Amino acid sequence: MQGKTPPTEPLSTRERRRLLVVAAVVTVIVAAGLAAWTLFDRSPDYNRSGNGCVAVESASSMGGGVQRACGDQARTWCASVADRSDAQSAEVRRQCRIAGIPA
Repeated sequence: MQGKTPPTEPLSTRERRRLLVVAAVVTVIVAAGLAAWTLFDRSPDYNRSGNGCVAVESASSMGGGVQRACGDQARTWCASVADRSDAQSAEVRRQCRIAGIPA
């Protein structure tokens, strides 16, 4: 009684060459796709200050997080830390300068 799968023969030189070419083409396509995605990804970075938005990383008892504000909220936030001297306020002022908002 024969098994369910037919016996396989070793690949011929021609079949191995075709398999190698296919593997090389797939590798090149994947590498080109990754390179294009890295070079041309223009999505906004939520964790970066700029264009009237302020983003500040802060520590808390549950870990860290990013506080973010744009427009009027960012201007109010920058004005509220102008006369404070703690480390968090200093970081907010620095990010306000990066965003182009006077603190």
